Amino acid sequence: MTVAVPAYRVPQYRRYVAGEAVSVLGDQIWYVALSWAAVELASPGVAGVVLALSAVPRLLLMVLGGPLADRFDARRLMVGSDALRAMIMLLAAGIAVTATELWLLVVVALIFGAVDAVFMPAAGSLRPRLLETEQLSDGAALRELGVRAALMLGAPLGGALVTVGGLALACAANAVTFVVSLLAIRTLNPRPIEQVEEREPYGAALRAGLRYLVSHKVLLPLMLVTLLFNIGFVGPMNLGLALLSEERGWGANGIGFLLAGFGVGAAVGAVVMLRVRIRHHIGIGIAACAVGEAVGISGATLAPDLGLAVASTVLVGLLGGPLGILCGSLSQANTDDAFRGRTSSVQALLTLGVTPLVMAAVGWLAGEFGTTPVMLASAAVEASAALPCLLLARLRTASVTSPGTR
Repeated sequence: MTVAVPAYRVPQYRRYVAGEAVSVLGDQIWYVALSWAAVELASPGVAGVVLALSAVPRLLLMVLGGPLADRFDARRLMVGSDALRAMIMLLAAGIAVTATELWLLVVVALIFGAVDAVFMPAAGSLRPRLLETEQLSDGAALRELGVRAALMLGAPLGGALVTVGGLALACAANAVTFVVSLLAIRTLNPRPIEQVEEREPYGAALRAGLRYLVSHKVLLPLMLVTLLFNIGFVGPMNLGLALLSEERGWGANGIGFLLAGFGVGAAVGAVVMLRVRIRHHIGIGIAACAVGEAVGISGATLAPDLGLAVASTVLVGLLGGPLGILCGSLSQANTDDAFRGRTSSVQALLTLGVTPLVMAAVGWLAGEFGTTPVMLASAAVEASAALPCLLLARLRTASVTSPGTR
């Protein structure tokens, strides 16, 4: 039997990961510039509203973008999306040279959100078709490592660019990252999707995708697992750590150390997954990571000092990276090529749609009942994600080497 080479030895996949990392770097630069400009023009509250605006068209249109990714060439959709965003960034940079207006930030945020609704399902369709099934796990690990590096570098770089050249320089830099991503995507040659002679109507394609997911014996419970650990994870890591730092007098530096601990742990976890290939009994691995993350969240909540809290967030990152890699590779291995766009659009909707709702709920509940009970309850929700993985044989024994089972 021929053993597939590791994903990091596949040249076109390396190009894809590099292009995506550069694009994520640009996204972080843009978010820093957007929030800074909104605060300067109005207030922190307005900045929060502007940042949230991009999520509105993304959430409303995400599921609609899935059938497009399955009906048309995903690579061309991604190239077109990057080209459009690069032109918008250059136009915004030109306008910002003379004057920075709040309407400019709002318009760009809305357009970016709408374009994301097409780009993200297209990327979800194209990425797995660059690899063989046996390469999906270490491919996801390589991608996780690239994204983590970009996230860690993007915010400081964005702050430096805004300091030197304001919003205009940040927009121009973001435009360059889109061009780099575009050029990388143009060189890719993904595995083709078998085309049917007659395309079904758009609405029928959307319904067919939903039926496919609901009837799938692996994808449906896996989405439940993903939803549970996102509900348990998003609130503590995005808001809970800030609340803990404020209550315990660790200040802004404390938040920075806690988030840095998570980032370092996630990067280490991704490196480990490049070398350790878990291809069988994936559900057991997911369950172990979910329970370990819950322990880490509880540890950060109950830690008597900042040092132990940081060690706990390192544990969360160390297991969170493999958790996402295992779920992602299992989903990709069990999805037919013809449904990848629609599947990834629903998955993205569950992830992105949950985030603002959970953060709002955690903030309200923490105000009513205190931060510690809410953090521990969130950890319990995350731990509950292990139950379907252990109780359902289809998840417990799932493999990334076997074809999808419906």
